[in-house]
Amino acid sequence: LDLAANSMPGDLSQWIMKHYDPEMSQIVIPNRGKIPVDAASVRRIWGLPNRGRKVCYEN
Repeated sequence: LDLAANSMPGDLSQWIMKHYDPEMSQIVIPNRGKIPVDAASVRRIWGLPNRGRKVCYEN
């Protein structure tokens, strides 16, 4: 399945934020389980590289 999207539906964004546990850094899916939110899971699920150039940002 090859899907391309440049935005995320608002209700999906809200659902993710509602079910995100920042203390454990995971998304808790009721009655199903948990998805860790770390470099390895983001790479595996989204296909984003977790190596290479650093991302520069300011606080």
